[in-house]
Amino acid sequence: MDRESPGSSGSSQGRETLPSLTGLRWVAAFLVFGLHFTALQLGTPLGSPAPSAIDQGVLDVFGTGFIGVSFFFVLSGFVLTWSTPTDRPALLFWRHRVAKVFPVYVAASVLAVLLTFASLDIWPSWRTALAHAFLLQAWIPDQSYIFGLNPVMWSLSAEAFFYFCFPALLVVLVRASTRALYVTGAACVALTLAGPTLVGRVFTLKTPEPTPIVPMEGYDSQFMLWFTEVFPLMRLTEFVVGIVVALLVRRGAWRGPNAHVALAICVVAFVLNRELPEPLQRAAGMLVPFALLIAGMANADREGRWTPFRGRIMVFLGKISFCFYAVHMVLILNTLGRIRPWLVDLGLLSRPDQALPAWGVLVGLVVYALVAGVAAWILYRCVEVPMTRIIRGRAQTAKPESSDRPDPEKSDGDGADADRRVGSSTA
Repeated sequence: MDRESPGSSGSSQGRETLPSLTGLRWVAAFLVFGLHFTALQLGTPLGSPAPSAIDQGVLDVFGTGFIGVSFFFVLSGFVLTWSTPTDRPALLFWRHRVAKVFPVYVAASVLAVLLTFASLDIWPSWRTALAHAFLLQAWIPDQSYIFGLNPVMWSLSAEAFFYFCFPALLVVLVRASTRALYVTGAACVALTLAGPTLVGRVFTLKTPEPTPIVPMEGYDSQFMLWFTEVFPLMRLTEFVVGIVVALLVRRGAWRGPNAHVALAICVVAFVLNRELPEPLQRAAGMLVPFALLIAGMANADREGRWTPFRGRIMVFLGKISFCFYAVHMVLILNTLGRIRPWLVDLGLLSRPDQALPAWGVLVGLVVYALVAGVAAWILYRCVEVPMTRIIRGRAQTAKPESSDRPDPEKSDGDGADADRRVGSSTA
């Protein structure tokens, strides 16, 4: 069929097992972690004007790790479309999303505030705290708001906007013809490609900009960085591409390479993407390869074919990936100026400005990942899973669904049980 019935819930598709998408979440989260790990520069003596060979090597691998956020945005649109019945009330959908992501968001934000106060004796301003409390930081073109508490959580501010739009987007796109879906996807790709160039030529701010918090390489202004990388409306195109791909795969109308070819395309694109201008690296360079990869892996899982991301370890890591994403930057920021003095105290360095050998940098990468991973597992087991069940349980008690509608805990691709099938869509 060229169109789906408006009342179709897609419940049979939502129950299909897609473990490879869960495993891929970990890969995306680890790319972001690796990018932020490069800030430690453990292999370079303090005060050196250029990074050492080992630090440069780590930067070459993880320097574009921000593409993990773009992957999460595309995956989010795909997973939510795949797992959400089209007749699910919007209020129930939104409550499920709050139950899934907000407890972890609050816990990670509180942890960031407490650690910052303990280490620097600084509290965030009430304006920054208020913007983060209501997930509005991505809408403010000021880096002190965007990156003020837990810097990576601007992406959840964008995701909150995507969640708000999703019920309406699904109602419209599920009725679209297959040709219209392809046109929509192509238009989103074109907008993602053209957006950074158009913004740089059309928009500017006349007021003086504050001191930047993050590196500005490749951007003419903080406003351009915000508009092209953070502004939720600009990033919505990636989410819509995910929705379109999910609908095409579900209809059997997707025309793309298999999982292994798509993975090879992504690897090549990952290398080539580093040569693009900085604003295009963030999303445009990897948007099509990510769409191909997600569709290819989903089809492989549906057909029971092997992929490198569907094993038990990868699925476990995928389950805790949102918590890993939420806590890793807090860990890095609060050890940034302390790690070398600690190593001196342990007798591993003779001076606090000394560099670690190459093997020490690699060990440091593993240790940071392990510590963040353990913290993520604790957060997952003690906050994400129980709070999701509690909040959703209240929603079910308050408004039970009809018996012919799929159980949200079994067909909603963002529940604890659904994690074993499709995976969470948070960034």
